[in-house]
Amino acid sequence: MSPSAVARPVALLEREQEVERIHAMLHAAARRAGGALIIEGPPGIGKSRLLDEGREEASRLGLRVLAARSTQLEQGFPFGVVRQLFERMLLDADDAQRERWLGGAAKLAAELLTGAAHAPPAAHLPSTDPGYAWQHGLYWLASNIAADTPLALVVDDLQWCDAPSARALAFIARRVEGQPLALLLATRPPDPAETPEAAVLVADPIVERVSPEPLSPAGVEALVAARLADEPESGFIGACVEVTGGNPFLLGELLEEVAARRVKPVAGSAPEVDALVPRGVANAVLLRLSRLAPEAGVLARALSVLGDGAQVGDAGLLVRLTGAETETAMAALVSAGVVEAGGTVRFAHPILGTAIYGDLSPAERERLHHGAATILRDRGAPEELVAAQVMHTEPAADPEAVALLRRTAREALALGAAAGAAALLERALEEPPTEDERPALQVELGRAYARAGAPEGIAPLSEIVDHGERPADIATAAIELSSMLFFTGQAGEAGTILRRAHDRLPAGDPARAGLEVALLGVCCTSAAARVESDALIADLCSRGVTADGPLGAGRLATLAMDEAVRPGSAEVAAELAERALAAGLPRGPHHAWSLLCLMVLTVADRFDVAAQHADELLAEARRRGAGLTVAAVSSHCAYIAMRRGDLTSARADADAAIELTSDMVGSEFVSVIAVTAAVLAGLDRDETHDSLRRMIDRADVGCDVELSASSHLRYASGVLRAAAGDHEAAVAELRECATGHPVFGGENPAVVPWRSAAALSLAELGRDAEARSLAKDELRRAREFGAPRAIGVAQRALALVGPREERSQRLELALDVLAESPARLERARVLLDIGATRRAAGQRSAAKEPLTEALALAARCGARGLEQRARAELAAIGVRPRTSDRSGVDSLTPSERRVVELAADGGTNREIAQTLFVTEKTVETHLGRAFRKLDVSSRRQLPDVLARAAG
Repeated sequence: MSPSAVARPVALLEREQEVERIHAMLHAAARRAGGALIIEGPPGIGKSRLLDEGREEASRLGLRVLAARSTQLEQGFPFGVVRQLFERMLLDADDAQRERWLGGAAKLAAELLTGAAHAPPAAHLPSTDPGYAWQHGLYWLASNIAADTPLALVVDDLQWCDAPSARALAFIARRVEGQPLALLLATRPPDPAETPEAAVLVADPIVERVSPEPLSPAGVEALVAARLADEPESGFIGACVEVTGGNPFLLGELLEEVAARRVKPVAGSAPEVDALVPRGVANAVLLRLSRLAPEAGVLARALSVLGDGAQVGDAGLLVRLTGAETETAMAALVSAGVVEAGGTVRFAHPILGTAIYGDLSPAERERLHHGAATILRDRGAPEELVAAQVMHTEPAADPEAVALLRRTAREALALGAAAGAAALLERALEEPPTEDERPALQVELGRAYARAGAPEGIAPLSEIVDHGERPADIATAAIELSSMLFFTGQAGEAGTILRRAHDRLPAGDPARAGLEVALLGVCCTSAAARVESDALIADLCSRGVTADGPLGAGRLATLAMDEAVRPGSAEVAAELAERALAAGLPRGPHHAWSLLCLMVLTVADRFDVAAQHADELLAEARRRGAGLTVAAVSSHCAYIAMRRGDLTSARADADAAIELTSDMVGSEFVSVIAVTAAVLAGLDRDETHDSLRRMIDRADVGCDVELSASSHLRYASGVLRAAAGDHEAAVAELRECATGHPVFGGENPAVVPWRSAAALSLAELGRDAEARSLAKDELRRAREFGAPRAIGVAQRALALVGPREERSQRLELALDVLAESPARLERARVLLDIGATRRAAGQRSAAKEPLTEALALAARCGARGLEQRARAELAAIGVRPRTSDRSGVDSLTPSERRVVELAADGGTNREIAQTLFVTEKTVETHLGRAFRKLDVSSRRQLPDVLARAAG
């Protein structure tokens, strides 16, 4: 038997179920029912062959196929797989296509795919979602392409995918529903410790997973019979099963060697089969190479070092082959099935390249990697390819290598690959750098580890904070380390680090300004860190602040917050906050300084000013595709709307923020505010107590965390317990607003009116003296601060828990003060209480006007619970107001109404989806439900109806 006696490979064996599922997913995508499917299994099990089948089926269905394959060599370089998928297609497109595909939110991906994208350096806390805008842009790029022609994205060897690409693929996978878009991926079982992003994608329940099994003995027999000309005997089949374990790739390699050695497929050949592959695939591949010309083996070794995607010319140059020799050797490798044909080279299977590389001696690897780095650098190859080779060489005190690794690390860090950047910098330190370079390099390494959330960053950064000599290095190290500690729940330690670094720097050094900004930022967010800055804030208060750039603006914002929480004066707090906003606040993640000022304006009853600034921030964040910033600002919009009394908008903004942060890391500060607003608005919207409690539980943000906003969530939880009738638990939880957060919520009722809420529960428990004491204390504090809403809330509480003979007078006082506040919901509460008090006193005529006005205000606010109470009171005096029409606009959920409003403004489904950071399917669902709820008249006059409803 000759080698030519080996038959052509047969169709996929025992893969009918996998093929069926792949075909079903692709057919669904062609019908705008996109999905994601991962083929997971060990090397050689046939994953790549199934991907090929998927690509062929996609092409038959008319889907556009974009494919990529991850490699070990390029694993540390960001967005490499994404660029494989999209760059060539964009390059080949005409201007009209490119403009259409990169339109809308997809333009956020344009700079990334041209290699020009850089994340701005953080001035304080680094962004926890630096790649979100790029992920958002890549999703809409894929969506725009799919809108032209249904699209299949196919990626092999996901286990080696670079982290940013894996995150982008996961982002797309969660949003393919309702799109003519399919993701077909293949991976070995990923190691969560080595490639956490790939592991998260594989484990995502939204992704369908298939796991091919080894071939059964019957399957092995069928493949052997098809590949060999002679009829195999059962003893030979048993030996093949034993040696290969049913692995299709290894079985194929075994049969190649059987044919080459002219081994008969008989039972007597079983011992020889056992000896053919003692080391598995590696031995089979090397045996195949040994039968080729020496130049082919040499070239294969060079290609294993350069990796998939290498240029043939580089490989020939690396092993000193002439052009003709390289061409001949390449042809032999292609003919033998070792590599695929083409100007850039890929091994026919990753196992082949791994086996050949594994056979290199350490000295040969060093020589080839060093030579490859030189060749690539000399011809001007991308620096990440050169750095990949340097990473596999021995340290040689080469200053060019250090510089290259540092540049590549900066690029990786800017693109969100912090772990990859850290690996590059670790290698640069081993080179080693000069003594002058070492401190700066250590800072960069610490920064990379800190951005990756790796504990390895603590030691080098702490070393610089305590023993560094250059002020700029000390400040940078302290800010990075404090950021890392802050986002791991150690805000107190973060403040300590910043204070320690601040104290080490000489007075007047420019680096102290950045430390002061960072310290102020942490202390405005964390109660534990605030103790580190009490003296600093006291000093600011004593000498005043001028708006002299970001630091001055940050000081103004800090003073504004201090004025609000002490409490001081609402007027002074609002004036300081507006000055800070106008002065150019420090750059920080998600506009944290601006949001701080918005919160101050909100508790000072400056709702219009706060809303105007929030709208500006939101528009800018949407333009940049900054998802977590959009969520953060939306949560504050929800809080402003809730305080103003626009409960529908409050719920819509809160829901949008919660939904947007559902798969984001570091979003706790958003969830706290958003859930608080949603719960308080939901109570007045008459949502069930159980559903609102589940919302708090699902948010998984404890009321006892150090975030300054946590007191708001504790207050909302306490009010919810009271609404459910559990007044003992309500009082206990509300009191903790003072004991747990005395700085951020315990002092000023305009921030958290816990005393009035607790007083109402105490009154329900019959503890009237305690109730009145708390209510009086809150009223005193509210008057000192001077925000009308807080005074009205406290005055109402005191009226309800105080002597009945004083109730009417106190309620009238509350109504008078609320006339100065735009908080119309609180005015509705007081009007209802006035009417109910008059009705109880037999003053039926006098009760009608305040009850009717309360009903109208409650309806405008969307406060259905309050509206029902007003109707009941009016019914008690014989008045039957017209029932509200819940079949039209009022029947829409907050999310439905938000979508309908944007549609009424002329937005397309795609534009609305991009504005709200949701999918087109979500928009279509909301519009469909809204259309069914709206009557014919409402549909025809939609803009006018919505304008009146918002009025």
